[in-house]
Amino acid sequence: MKILTSLKRIYYTCLAIAVRIKIKWFIPKQWLTGQSGYPRWIAKYEEPYARRNETFAYNPLISIVLPVYNVEESLLVECIQSVLDQDYPNWELCIADDHSTEPHIHTVLDDFSRRDARIHVLYRSENGHISACSNSALALASGEFVALLDNDDTLAPFALREIVRVINQNRGVDMMFSDEDKLEGGKRAFPFHKRFYGKPFLLHLNYICHLAVYRTSLIRQVGGFREGYEGVQDWDLALRVVQSTDNIVHIPRILYHWRISGNSTAGGEHKKDYIRQAKKKMLTDFHSKG
Repeated sequence: MKILTSLKRIYYTCLAIAVRIKIKWFIPKQWLTGQSGYPRWIAKYEEPYARRNETFAYNPLISIVLPVYNVEESLLVECIQSVLDQDYPNWELCIADDHSTEPHIHTVLDDFSRRDARIHVLYRSENGHISACSNSALALASGEFVALLDNDDTLAPFALREIVRVINQNRGVDMMFSDEDKLEGGKRAFPFHKRFYGKPFLLHLNYICHLAVYRTSLIRQVGGFREGYEGVQDWDLALRVVQSTDNIVHIPRILYHWRISGNSTAGGEHKKDYIRQAKKKMLTDFHSKG
C-alpha cells in the first residue's frame, strides 16, 4: 500500500511538472523563433468563434463575483468593462470592496453601478482580506451559477456565452472550468490548454484556476470561501466542491485573461510567500478528513 501511494505521488508530481513546462514553453519558443505563434492561433481559432451569434433555449442568470481592494484604476476599469462587453446579456456583477483606501475605487465603482443596474456594489466597513471579501460579494449573488473574477483580470467577450452553452447541453452541471492565458504588458501570452486531469491531481496543482464557474447552491453548501486560507482560497474552494459532485465540465476555450503583476500570483506562487503556508494548511486539512 505504501509503495502504491509513493508511486501515485511520484506520478502526480511528474504530471504537475509536465503541465508547468507546457505553460512555460511559451518563453523558449518565443526566444528561439522570435515569435510564439499565439497571435496566429488567436486569429485562426478564436476570432471566428468570437463573431458567432447564438441563442439558447435556457438563459440562466450568471452572477460574477468580484472582490476588490486597492487595485490600480485602469486595471479595475478594464476588468469591469470586460463584463459589460459580454455578448450574453443575462448577468449580474456582484462587487464587494474590502475597505479600500485608494479614493479612485469608490469613484470607479459608483460610476459603473450608476451606468448599469446589473452591477451591485457593497462597501465593507472593515478590511477582512480576500476570503471574507469574496464571501461578501457571493452574498449579493442571486444567479443560478457563480463565476469568479479577480479585480485586475479580464474575461473573453464570449465567456458567459460559452458557459451558458454548456449549461444548455448539460442542465445538471455543477462546476465548469475553462482554458486561460496571461496578460503580460497588456499582451496575451502563456496559453494554458487544459483537460480534466481528475480529482486526485487537484491536490498537486490547481489546474481549475480560471475561469471557474459553480452552481450557486453548491458553492454555498460547501461554505463558500474559508478564512485563513487566503492565497489558496479559490483552490481550497475547488477541492471542496469536487468532493461533492461528479458533474464537472472542462470548457476547451480560453475564456479568462489572468494578469501578471506584482499583486498577482499569475507569475508564480513565489510572488506571495504566505501562499506556501496556506497551501500546506489546505492539504493538511484535506488529508486529515480522509
